[in-house]
Amino acid sequence: MMYADKTVSCVGICQSPMLSIETGMDVLNAGQILQVTTDKPDLVETVRSWAGEKGHTIEEEHVASGVTTLILRKGAAATTEAR
Repeated sequence: MMYADKTVSCVGICQSPMLSIETGMDVLNAGQILQVTTDKPDLVETVRSWAGEKGHTIEEEHVASGVTTLILRKGAAATTEAR
């Protein structure tokens, strides 16, 4: 498994998981790695589509004992927004 610069765990009770994930990604520089773990399949789908919209890359995806680990690489395009 790749080294992660930051980890967000959304296993069990997790308030505002997407907010935690977005906040975690915000503090990283382009090319750095965010690891997200969750036991909720619907959150996995949400993260996949969010990553695609934001230009982040899902480098790896692992499932073990009902917990999915997503390895996300931060995209460079997130900083330049059209006015």
